[in-house]
Amino acid sequence: MKTYLKSLLEKPNFSLTMTMDCEGTNFDKNLKENVANLEKFLDRNTNANIATVLFITPYFADMMKQLGIVESVKNNYKVIFGLHIHPNNLPAELQQQCSFATAEEDLIGAYTYEEQLSLIRHSANYLANMGITDLQAFRGGYFSMNNDTAKALKAITQIGYESHNIYREQYQVSNGLLTPFPVYAFDEEEEFRLEYFDSDKLVKMLYGAAQKHTDIIGITHSYLLKENEIHNKMEAIIYEIKASGLFNNTKQPKA
Repeated sequence: MKTYLKSLLEKPNFSLTMTMDCEGTNFDKNLKENVANLEKFLDRNTNANIATVLFITPYFADMMKQLGIVESVKNNYKVIFGLHIHPNNLPAELQQQCSFATAEEDLIGAYTYEEQLSLIRHSANYLANMGITDLQAFRGGYFSMNNDTAKALKAITQIGYESHNIYREQYQVSNGLLTPFPVYAFDEEEEFRLEYFDSDKLVKMLYGAAQKHTDIIGITHSYLLKENEIHNKMEAIIYEIKASGLFNNTKQPKA
């Protein structure tokens, strides 16, 4: 089911688009089970006529391929593919190709232009080898992005859009090479994120945006796809949260 970001972002009236950071072994305690549950979430959104932008890491792409769901996701749901990179969480093949990436540094913006070129090139190629092509957007891990990231994406990919919480200190973009569609946020902490607030709060945010004719770009994470699972500090998630269908959590992780 081919969907284009351009058509979504140019709608004249209020609209809701969901995005998901599809992670890897850094945050997904049960990567296989989370990926296996992805289509349930996509089906719910598609039936509600809500498009989902999947920002996919190489690890997540590999598991999608292993489980044989790539073509189903492409063809059956209102989905857009994007690229997501955590430089310190790369499959072995990419670790060899990007040997400069250290376990201690997870912000793509901390690397040089040439290093970012390498990270982006090899990650995008890895996704393509898993069948995930036609990437339309980019999101850095922890919302990291700078002007070098934009230049690198422009130089070697067809990606034309980027999506971040622009209030985060890790986001340092000024050159406008890519079209931004920011996460709906009031500051670095309060954003339309399914694992941040309860349903009442999210509905209130939706209503307020609709009244102002402001589009909402929501965000959630793949580590919540497996229901009834506890996540905590040991996984670099600051607050303990219980994943139960993505919609009923009130604690605030920061990833």
